[in-house]
Amino acid sequence: MTTDGTPVGVLPARGADGGTAASAADPVDARWFGLDVARPGPAQAHRALEIVAAADTGVVAVQLTGRMQGWMRRLGPPFVPGTATLCCLTAANGTPWLPASACYPVAQTAAWLLALDAWSDGPGGDAATVEDGVARCLAVVRGGEPGDGDPLALSLAEIRDHVRGGPSAATVYPWWQRAAAASLVGTRFERRAADAVAAGGAPPRLEEYLRYGGGSIGLGMIVTAAWSAMAEPGLADRLPALQDALQDASIALRLANDLRGHEREQAEGTLDALALGLSPRDVAGLLTEHLDRCRRRLRTPGGDLPGSVLALERHLIWGVRMYQRFAAGHTG
Repeated sequence: MTTDGTPVGVLPARGADGGTAASAADPVDARWFGLDVARPGPAQAHRALEIVAAADTGVVAVQLTGRMQGWMRRLGPPFVPGTATLCCLTAANGTPWLPASACYPVAQTAAWLLALDAWSDGPGGDAATVEDGVARCLAVVRGGEPGDGDPLALSLAEIRDHVRGGPSAATVYPWWQRAAAASLVGTRFERRAADAVAAGGAPPRLEEYLRYGGGSIGLGMIVTAAWSAMAEPGLADRLPALQDALQDASIALRLANDLRGHEREQAEGTLDALALGLSPRDVAGLLTEHLDRCRRRLRTPGGDLPGSVLALERHLIWGVRMYQRFAAGHTG
């Protein structure tokens, strides 16, 4: 139940003007994100937060932050050193049982995804620039050298080499390559679609948008980077079964992004699910459907859940929980 007694997953009633009870300061109702938004008291929080894991998350994030800030400063725009803490917390929260060295490529990946988004949607890059940059990065994903002068390609090559050096790289690296390519191809699709609509063309179908948007949101890149850092027995056999859950998780996170960032994306000329005709209530319903289905797919009978499963669920909940409360990556 939420703080006002509304069951989780049930949307608030609309007012006479078609709006909701959300405050003027936060026009997107947090209950629309499919997770309980109740803020527990101190005793409940202490029991529910797995206090040792929470402490480990904070310690790893502190260990990583200075290193990440230095890396992002050396790369320069479109990397923003001010987002380093967010990226480090993302990595550490997903796998608090791993050391900082293993979480570092995941933090790098989070920073790279924010930089890619800012670069592809920003006013400084025309369509040809985006096409060329995506092509250079796709060559890096396939194993090519990045060349000089392209921060996105240079940083992606470093992330690639970290992932390729992980203890489970022999199993995970091809999955990472597919996830990285999906992030880039999805980004290119979104830029092409937005440019086509701006020129008077037809928007993409929702199903097509979500298929590419599930890649561009980047959850697959983050999770595969984490998986590569784990020495997990049986991971090779487990990965195919995790793909459906990862697809649901990626779409849920894309919808959470769209629900929170619609006004900003409208101003940027970026397409999202609401721009394609869905109402906020429609988006919230789809989000909850994919979120719940992912979490059901991750449940296996008996025994402790392996780290690969936990990492996927933790990264999903972390991402959706952030979008419940603020525009992750777009506020200081």
